[in-house]
Amino acid sequence: MPAPDVRNLPYLNTIPVFGHHLVQALKDLRKLAQNIGQQVNAFPNGQETPPPPQVHAVSVTASGGIAHVQITDNNDIYRGIAYHVDVSPNTAFSAPVTFPMGPSRDIRIPVGTQPLYYRVFSDYPTSGPSTPVYHGGAIPQAVAATGLAQPPIPLGQGSGTGFAGQISGHGPVPYRGTTPPRRA
Repeated sequence: MPAPDVRNLPYLNTIPVFGHHLVQALKDLRKLAQNIGQQVNAFPNGQETPPPPQVHAVSVTASGGIAHVQITDNNDIYRGIAYHVDVSPNTAFSAPVTFPMGPSRDIRIPVGTQPLYYRVFSDYPTSGPSTPVYHGGAIPQAVAATGLAQPPIPLGQGSGTGFAGQISGHGPVPYRGTTPPRRA
């Protein structure tokens, strides 16, 4: 995350007696702003945070009036990512119902038994949404939650910056990947 500029540091450093101390204090404040920006996934200089990359896949299993939506997202991401699933009776998603998933990549939602279409996307609190991914791929595929039994609970995909099977909530680390993900 870029640090906000502090203007006139060389000039301030020339002020006799306290100039050097003033420059140190301003550099400390710049570092604090940068740390806060990293923790809340925001740019301290006012730029909008770019959306996360498009998730890799979505899988929906449904029966007994319940849909289990599972997202696969192996991207390098920052802590604070949130996932969402849109549910619609038509492929145009003209008036979808959005279910927030928070940092989790799994959700079970009551949907009734009618055929429905599903798409998922992610965002950060300080960004716009990623490009949606549709259940069924480029041609969305409807799923009806018919039958008596609810769908089995599959192995979870994890949450936040954590991986499948890892206790993580919003994430055990500030970002997932070997280096911070590139910003646009």
